[in-house]
Amino acid sequence: MNTGISGLDGLDEKRLSDIRDNASKLSDMKQEVPVDELFPESFIQKHTRFSSINHLLLAAGYEGSTDEEFDEFIQGNTINPFIVEHTPFRSWQDFQELAVSAYITKWIGF
Repeated sequence: MNTGISGLDGLDEKRLSDIRDNASKLSDMKQEVPVDELFPESFIQKHTRFSSINHLLLAAGYEGSTDEEFDEFIQGNTINPFIVEHTPFRSWQDFQELAVSAYITKWIGF
């Protein structure tokens, strides 16, 4: 029986140390990630027909400019039906969770 872990080729001691350091920095982060960093154009274009998160939000009817207005919009009744209709996701929450996962993976260096 083979109990080795595959797919870790190229992860030398330096690379593992960098990943560990980046993960540590990430756990110490106290600030919020800007929406356009959490949803880069490459992510939006891969998972939607829109070119950017701004275009997606405008198409969904978002017209605000403050963090509070954005939070209200996301918590309202408009965004989830839009996400279901225009993306492969079941909700804004699912969409955001994948974006967070991709952001963390990129940030720590995988």
